[in-house]
Amino acid sequence: MTNQTVTRVAAPIAALSALLLVLSVVAAWYVWDMQERASGPIASSVASVTAAQELEISIREVSHQFNRYLIMLDRKHLEPVPRLKARTAAALANAEASSTSPAEEALMRRTRQGYERFFAEYERLLAHPPREGMYSEIIKLTDTVLTPEIVEPAHEYLRLNEGSLTQASDTNQQLARRLVFGMVAVGLFGSAGGLLGGWVIAATVRRNIARTEARLLMTAEELDRAARRQGLLGGGDPADPLDRVSVSVSAVIERLRETERAALRAEQLAWVGQMAAGIAHEIRNPLMAIKLLVQAGAERPGGPALRPRDFGVLDEEICRLEQIVSGFLDFARPPRPNPRQFDALESVAQALDGVQPRAELQGVSLELDRTGGPVVVSADPNQLRQVFLNLLINALDAQPRGGSIRLAVRADRSAVVLTVADAGPGIAPGVADRIFEPFVSTKESGLGLGLSICRRIAEAHGGTLSAGDRPGGGAVFTLRIPTGGAALSA
Repeated sequence: MTNQTVTRVAAPIAALSALLLVLSVVAAWYVWDMQERASGPIASSVASVTAAQELEISIREVSHQFNRYLIMLDRKHLEPVPRLKARTAAALANAEASSTSPAEEALMRRTRQGYERFFAEYERLLAHPPREGMYSEIIKLTDTVLTPEIVEPAHEYLRLNEGSLTQASDTNQQLARRLVFGMVAVGLFGSAGGLLGGWVIAATVRRNIARTEARLLMTAEELDRAARRQGLLGGGDPADPLDRVSVSVSAVIERLRETERAALRAEQLAWVGQMAAGIAHEIRNPLMAIKLLVQAGAERPGGPALRPRDFGVLDEEICRLEQIVSGFLDFARPPRPNPRQFDALESVAQALDGVQPRAELQGVSLELDRTGGPVVVSADPNQLRQVFLNLLINALDAQPRGGSIRLAVRADRSAVVLTVADAGPGIAPGVADRIFEPFVSTKESGLGLGLSICRRIAEAHGGTLSAGDRPGGGAVFTLRIPTGGAALSA
């Protein structure tokens, strides 16, 4: 074979080999570049997802603590707030550092602004609490700041990073498929140069894939540890790192959903428990009035067993029992006031009629100051009468061996004020600062819900209920309901 023939045969082979080599080098560079582009977003997205999950969990714990306070009206449930604030600040800083896109940075700015505004308003409430209590203000703060300005952008940040992680995983899988086709083409049509180029490509890709796989395995292990702590993963793990990441992320997301559902169930059960206890407590009051009327009628010497007025009181108390039982159906939140105009003095007089038989049996005198004339107020008559009865029954309980109860109702430009003063031993020092808390009672048979319910009714009307000792002995309770232009003194 002449040199010319060798040249003619070798030239195309060499050209093809050179072309394949160039193509292999270009393909290797392309695959390496795509691997770098895919692995970077995956690692960044996983870090952002982890930071977003921690931020959302911290925020929801803050929200849960405020919900417990709103349910129980117990200031001790606000004690963990400073610790949760510091934890949320750390999680927020980590999420801000993990933000890589303008959309993520914008969401974190919204979250930061909402965080600073929420805790600034909360600290202002603690420093200068309103006279009517923090209940309505905290509800307003959680509804207008915590949920729309912190929880929602934090959840949107989590959802955005989950989408980025899914997109990066899809891109990596597409790259793997392209690589398979490229390797088959090089193997079928390559020559010596093509084989050499394929070896270089394979070595480069193997290193990049190993590097990416190592990162994915580390991320999957971190997510696995978080998920297994909650028992969300089974015993076996997928062999593919991308599948492991997908399974772990799904498990952590399911953990968040379970936590949210559990918090909601706990909140509903707390309402059920509190409302059930309150209903049981309130049903005893009209039953006691009915029982006392029947007993007084049976023991009254001479005359009819029950007077016409007694039948009217019995009818009113039975109607009140029906209203209390019907109100239990709306256990998710306290019943909303149904205001209408009525004479507060007349309502107090009706409450006095209900406890008159018991007062006579105990030797307690009842006195109602009517010097100011009728006082017309716009409020829920049933709820306010419930407050009047609770205060009167508590005053009778404080004087089992006789005494006196003095009531006064007056109206000024801003409010209608009712005072109930007794001649008992006064408020026990051990419960003076906790007298309106649920389940706090000095009576052996008391549930400790009456005064708590009374205060909630007062606050639902925008008013206040306070307690103190009389200078001459005994206790005095003051109910103040703002007029708001709806109440007037006749």
